[in-house]
Amino acid sequence: MGQWRMWKSRKMMGQMLRAVLKGEYKMSLLTIVIIILGLAYIISPIDLIPDHYFIIGWIDDIVVLFLMLKRLQFETRRYVMFKAAERRRGN
Repeated sequence: MGQWRMWKSRKMMGQMLRAVLKGEYKMSLLTIVIIILGLAYIISPIDLIPDHYFIIGWIDDIVVLFLMLKRLQFETRRYVMFKAAERRRGN
């Protein structure tokens, strides 16, 4: 069920990321830190489980990616509430 919700919210997530880049929406500091550290971990050659152990070595990267996506999903829900409040105010 959670994956379906994430698939359906991909358009809103894209709108949120564009709003962040334009300065129209401010992501929480925790989300920013999780994304930066997550991307650094995935890109880094240093892993908890080395990648040269074929599929087993990718598990830690997949877990980090999953946690980043879950956090972005949470942040997208915050963005939806932000946009609803903005509409109520008439902006």
